[in-house]
Amino acid sequence: MRIAAAILLAVPLAGLAQMAPKHYRAAPEVYKVVEENDKFRVVEATWQPGQRDAWHSHSGAEVAYRLSDCKSRIYTPDGKFRDVDAKAATVNFNPPIGVHSFENTGRSVCRALLVERK
Repeated sequence: MRIAAAILLAVPLAGLAQMAPKHYRAAPEVYKVVEENDKFRVVEATWQPGQRDAWHSHSGAEVAYRLSDCKSRIYTPDGKFRDVDAKAATVNFNPPIGVHSFENTGRSVCRALLVERK
């Protein structure tokens, strides 16, 4: 047991984060699968003010449509982050996205609709 704990403590955060699951599996309290077929998955994402989701990834290309204004911080496993201020009704076309974590840094609920290619 002590050996396993020592090994886990020796693994850097980036190594653990590389094993991150898909977003809707990593943080089901944030990401809800609305509908899917063999080609696409539609996911509604809702972050409460101050909420940060679990380390996760997006394995396919996706379109993100903001349902509300959203101030956020996106973290990467190397300890870096990027602040984003997105407005409601804006669209982002994203390639597959590697391991990251998303935090709502605003004072209101942040909501988005994600349509991803499988």
